[in-house]
Amino acid sequence: MTTSLDQYPQRDGLYRILPEGVAVHNRYQDQIVVLDALSSEIWLRADGKTSLREIAADLAGWFKKPSAVMNRLVAMLVVILNSEGVLYQQDQPSELPYHLAFPQEDQDINQMYESLSAAGWLDE
Repeated sequence: MTTSLDQYPQRDGLYRILPEGVAVHNRYQDQIVVLDALSSEIWLRADGKTSLREIAADLAGWFKKPSAVMNRLVAMLVVILNSEGVLYQQDQPSELPYHLAFPQEDQDINQMYESLSAAGWLDE
């Protein structure tokens, strides 16, 4: 049985990095969600190729928290991010599409539109 820590979180929204945290567009409710410091760090590491367990271990060192505490905290925050419609988890690693791999301001506009279209995000 796979636990959430053995899954691979993946971003699910265009985003910008702001001084106060990451701002993510929830495409399902057409709203912006501004993440706190820890949620922002989870979000930025949610590349579809890194397991939640690896992310939690990295953050435990960075925030100087015991691994067991960080594992529980990160697992809970991922449930919240999922319920906010900005992140989901998969059982297998996978590449992020171009439009989710970089902050919106760092993307080539044509590549972004191609990626959004290929992913079915655009009504054309």
